[in-house]
Amino acid sequence: MRLVYVARGQSLRLGSAVSRGRDFADEVLVISLGEDEEARILVEEAGGTFVVHEGEAHAPLLAKTLFDLDLEDSMSTVAIGLDNHWKLSDLPMHISLARSRHDIYIAFKHRSHNQRTDDVPKENLAITIASYTYDKAAISVCCFSDEGLAALASSAVSDRPADLPHDLRVRIIELDRQPAGKQLESLTSASRFAQLFYWMLESKHPLILFGIPGLVFFGLGYKMAGAVMDIGGPHDTVSLGVAMAAFAVTFVGVLSFVSSLVLYVLGKQIDKVQMDYS
Repeated sequence: MRLVYVARGQSLRLGSAVSRGRDFADEVLVISLGEDEEARILVEEAGGTFVVHEGEAHAPLLAKTLFDLDLEDSMSTVAIGLDNHWKLSDLPMHISLARSRHDIYIAFKHRSHNQRTDDVPKENLAITIASYTYDKAAISVCCFSDEGLAALASSAVSDRPADLPHDLRVRIIELDRQPAGKQLESLTSASRFAQLFYWMLESKHPLILFGIPGLVFFGLGYKMAGAVMDIGGPHDTVSLGVAMAAFAVTFVGVLSFVSSLVLYVLGKQIDKVQMDYS
């Protein structure tokens, strides 16, 4: 499988995108919409191939640039438009869709994100192979076989996917509308408990910061409880206060120790998720 990123001004994301892409593909290429020396260095250091596309960013023209490279045959190629609407965490999903054995698979951006034309289909109409010409289409992901790449490269920008040879297996989908950005609560306005939990979660050593004090408090409470039990005769208000203090100290110690274990495990899981999807 070959993975291709089409990017403009995304040099800060290219290194991680190429590195992540090599986990799924045998070959990773970056087609840059303009010369970018910094991006070239990052891509080549990450093990990818950097190619400059001269011309407009329409699917047939980009396919022709890729076709003219005379690359080795590949069972499938996944081309992704690397922009603000696409996230690296979406890569496994698009890789799995590319394995559906279609000659050409095109995922259009949601019509509300299409900035190439104002004449978009109404919301109650489904997107079909005849909905857009290539110069009016906002394509997020395109997957194709070698035959599909050759057919797309020979198409005109004024053509539609419906104009492709009928012997090709073509699939068209429209991606869901991206939800509006959630408003993040500032730590200055968050509740005291939220601030405490965030600080605990960000702690790099919860077993030290909370586990050791928890054990100390538990040991102290155990000693205090043992001293109360050793007092013979009737218990006065002083011994009752000591017993309540022993219970409180023991409870705090157990809570602190358990919290340290939970935070340690939770931190490890968060690190694992970030490594898997970054």
